Amino acid sequence: MRSIPSLLPPDPGKPSQLLRLPEKLFYMNYMPVQTDINAHHHQNLEMAILVGGRGVQRTTSGEADCEAGHVYLIPPGVWHAYARCKNLELYNCHLSQPLLDGPLAWATEDPSMRMFLKPDPWHGSSCVLTWKLPKQAVPQLRTLLSELLLCYQKSGGARRGKLVGRLLLLLDFVAHHGRPTHNPNTTPVHSAVRRAAQQFQSDPARAWSLPELADELRINPSYLVRIFRQATGCAPMKFLAKERAHKAAQLLLTSELPVSEIGARVGWDEPKQFARSFHQHFGESATQFRQRLRQL
Repeated sequence: MRSIPSLLPPDPGKPSQLLRLPEKLFYMNYMPVQTDINAHHHQNLEMAILVGGRGVQRTTSGEADCEAGHVYLIPPGVWHAYARCKNLELYNCHLSQPLLDGPLAWATEDPSMRMFLKPDPWHGSSCVLTWKLPKQAVPQLRTLLSELLLCYQKSGGARRGKLVGRLLLLLDFVAHHGRPTHNPNTTPVHSAVRRAAQQFQSDPARAWSLPELADELRINPSYLVRIFRQATGCAPMKFLAKERAHKAAQLLLTSELPVSEIGARVGWDEPKQFARSFHQHFGESATQFRQRLRQL
């Protein structure tokens, strides 16, 4: 099968790079990989689907083994890499926001599809979500991907409907055969929890306080803490701290900004507060974190 140009960053000695793809609603490629895929991030929502071989995926949360049947949902701007690849076969599907808001919007009415197209905000905006498909499902998964890639390579104005149709077949297959590793919350969640998480993610640098947040959401502070813990496992301010730490980690790996400026950008204006909070989440200083992961 003919592959589309690789997404490998050209210079492994440089920081993680934003790999700009062609201006399309949907972009796809197939990559047989024998070497490391260097640290990079994208401007679109990425689905990385493995159909052969094995390796290790690296994110700011650490390393995890990957193999055929693993599907990764990678938010825009999130740093990731692959290492120790052995006969790895990888399909990358990039979904633009106009595609998610337009042709695919109605699909979110299906709860299982919503996990792909609109991940719950309380997972965190920098979290790579993983689904695992059973080995017996991989041959059909490969067939669906091959057909989608062939349709993509031939797609034009008259074939967009067919392309979206095949993409939906792929999403439906993964959604109904895959098992998420992040234990999604299947119980109804209060709308205030969703809105709070979305506000934290859209403006982490704001000097948030629990009373102010509860007032904006028109809800009692103690009740907000209770329903937030039920949905996410932690209180709102702890969730905010995690979100700030992971946003800081992404900036450390994808930019040359000074550590002090990164702290201010995520909401920790005082250098000592940033240093203490970052160390609590990652077990090392921001400088050590940047140096260690850039050497991977």
